[in-house]
Order: sequence, then structure tokens, then C-alpha cells
Amino acid sequence: MIKIKYGYFIILAAGLLLTVGCDTPAQHQSSRPVAALSPAALQSLKPQAEEIVQAALQHPNPVVRTHAIEVVVTTQHKDMMADIIRLMEDPLMPVRFAATTAAGDMLCYGCEQHIRKRLEDEDENVRVAAAYSLLKLNYPEYHEYLRQAAQSKDQTIRANALMLLGKNGNRDDLDLLYQAMRDEIASDQVKIQAIDAIAQLKDTRLYRSKLWALLISKYADDRVMGIRSMGALGTLDAQNAIITMLTDDVLEVRLCAAEQLGRLGDSSGREEVARYLQTHPDLSQSDMATMLAVMAIGYIGTPDLTAYLPKALKSPSEDIRLAAAQSILLLTKK
Repeated sequence: MIKIKYGYFIILAAGLLLTVGCDTPAQHQSSRPVAALSPAALQSLKPQAEEIVQAALQHPNPVVRTHAIEVVVTTQHKDMMADIIRLMEDPLMPVRFAATTAAGDMLCYGCEQHIRKRLEDEDENVRVAAAYSLLKLNYPEYHEYLRQAAQSKDQTIRANALMLLGKNGNRDDLDLLYQAMRDEIASDQVKIQAIDAIAQLKDTRLYRSKLWALLISKYADDRVMGIRSMGALGTLDAQNAIITMLTDDVLEVRLCAAEQLGRLGDSSGREEVARYLQTHPDLSQSDMATMLAVMAIGYIGTPDLTAYLPKALKSPSEDIRLAAAQSILLLTKK
């Protein structure tokens, strides 16, 4: 049994965890190959993709709003910054956290006034996100604020601060991150975020000391975590290690490997993604396998895969439509 979080906002973990199982015989068989999508046809899908993201940013479900914020950040779609600013004042704390973090990730220098307002937010997680974004906007005095939060007794605040330190990219924080990773009384989420943050800081010591052990774990969710951290590490050794996971016994682990390789510019997982899409062509299931496959299209981008994006845009699943929109916005940026 795997529990995979597709987003990177810790405070929404309970809402974003999807439980999936091992491989089962295909339920849907494609009767014929899907016609390849031309570059012009792909470009024509961009307005529809933008509409889907725009609508999701206003969706009544906070998990959907947060997923949409992540799509905006991933695609660096700066035309939607007005929506991000609005969501900094969302009534729900997880959405405010996501939007406030996004302002820093998008390097929105025009957002400083709105970010500073969040320094007075009633929730410490949002205040930490505001400190991160100001740090990204060249206010170094907020670095210490993040470091202090990364030592909080509140495990959610601590995990979020560790995540943000990794995203900030300052290797001077490695001592604090290793301390959290080795803290015997820290929560699992804190340790997971510490590992991921260390990987984002490209510390290759982590490859043998921790990440390889995750890849050979008997637990599929550990292997997924190892793949994602290897992807963040991004070295040639890490990339080769991910390639070995394309033969894993669990479908979602293989698709996660394909998606992460795609992010690294490696199309080795194309056949795995194509095989899944050929046997599940309706793309109607809001499960992790379909999510990973549709997201992988945006990073691999071969015509045989992009052919599935028009149908994915019409999926009854909000999550799959957003994943398809992300892939289209990534591919039409190139």
C-alpha cells in the first residue's frame, strides 16, 4: 500500500495523500492507437489549459485551489499572480500558506506589501511562508526566522520550515537539516522534509547514507520518497538510480520514476508512461497512477504521449484536468 503526496505543501498532507495498490490487470484496453498531436494542435490547447487553472484557483475545494497554485508555480505562469495575491487572504490557512510561498517562488517583487501583511497572520505556518518569500526577494534578515522555525517544537511548523530552507538553496543550512534528519524524537514528516531539503541542496553525502536505502526499502512509499529525493539531488548517479526503478514491481513506483526522469530531461520512462496510457485511455480515474502519467507527459513531451492531453483536459477528475493543464503549459513554454 502506497501513500503518495503529489504536492509539496506539508500542511495539506492529509488532504493530498492518495492510497494506491500494486499492479492489477488492465481494466481498459485501447482499441486503436491515439493519433499524435502536432505542435500547432498542442499550442491550440493552451487557452483551455489556462481556463482550467484559472477556474481551479477559485474552486470551493481548498485542495483543488492549492493544487492550482502549485501548477502556477511549476509553469511560472506569471499572468495569474493576481489570483495568487488574492489567495494570500484565503479563509483557510493551508491555501494562504501555499499562495504566500508561491509569491516567493515566482519572485513577485510587486507582491512585497501583500507578503508583509502575512507576517502578521494568525497562523505561524503562514508567517514562516512570508519570511521565506521575503528571503527570496532579497531580504536576508528573514533567514534566521526560518532557521528558528526549523527548530520549533510544533512538528508541522518545523517540517514546513525545513522544506522552505531546502527551497531557498542556502547550503549553510545543511547542519540544521542533518540535525533534524537524525532527531530521534522528530516526527516522520520532519525527517522526510529534512531528507528532501538536503537533496535540494545537492549534498551528495545523502546518496549513499540515506537515499539508496530508501530505494531498496520493502515499502513502496519509501521507494517513492527515495525517487523524488534522488530527482531533487539531480546528479548522474541519482539519475541512474532512478532508472533502475523503472522495473519496480509496483506501477505507481515505476510511473513516479518516469516522471522524475522526465523532470531531469531523461525520457527513459517514456515506454512505461505510454504503456499505462494505452491501457487506461479514458483518463477518468482520479488515482495516483493516472496523475503521475499525465504529469509525466509535460516533461517527456513526445508526440505519442501528448496525444492523450486533449482527452485528459476533459477528464471528469479535477486533478487530472489540472495535471493535463500543467503539462500543456510546460510544453507550450518551450
